[in-house]
Amino acid sequence: MKKYKKGLQTEQIILQTAKILFYNNGYAKTSMRDICAETGIQLGTLTYYFKKKKDIAERIYSEFIVRLMSFVRTKTYHDKMNGIQLNFHKQIYHYHAIYSDPQTRAFHAEMLHSEYIYQEIILKLYNPYFRDLPNRMTKTDFDTAVFADSCLRKEFGLQYINAPQTKTVTELYITIQTLTGRLMRIPEETTQQYIQEALTFFENHDGSTIRLLI
Repeated sequence: MKKYKKGLQTEQIILQTAKILFYNNGYAKTSMRDICAETGIQLGTLTYYFKKKKDIAERIYSEFIVRLMSFVRTKTYHDKMNGIQLNFHKQIYHYHAIYSDPQTRAFHAEMLHSEYIYQEIILKLYNPYFRDLPNRMTKTDFDTAVFADSCLRKEFGLQYINAPQTKTVTELYITIQTLTGRLMRIPEETTQQYIQEALTFFENHDGSTIRLLI
């Protein structure tokens, strides 16, 4: 048990250190050896937990998504909401946490340019909600829609990063979620209902302590 607990602590030390380095220096300018130097952990130990730097980035996003979903579930009557509704609620916090902070935004831009990492993030985001789609979309059509959704999120995200003064983060959220609803064949009125519910929820529940990096 002690060995297991120590392993979890080591893993968290690696992740927290990587977040700080990614935030201050960016993804490309942070190496595995930089993480070792900051933590005092040997490279062999680091690669035991995370074989590659991209594995660290994927874990950071995964834990971020889990924390956001946990936050939403504890603040809503989630047993009366389907997975798509919960996801719409989560996404408004997701966008604000990433796009409101310049350095987090810059890190995310690097992830958007990394096709493999971003595709993995999108798949983890949507796969749990396939069964809740209000239509008879096949798994093949769903996978195609997820791919198209990842492309539009990337392009709109990069547009915002390059010119953040053109719209607010909330406007970015509304634009992307509206298009996502169409891709997933969700009726337009249902999509707009989910968006409005999420915006009202966001106004009444402070989730600013949940961050992607620091």
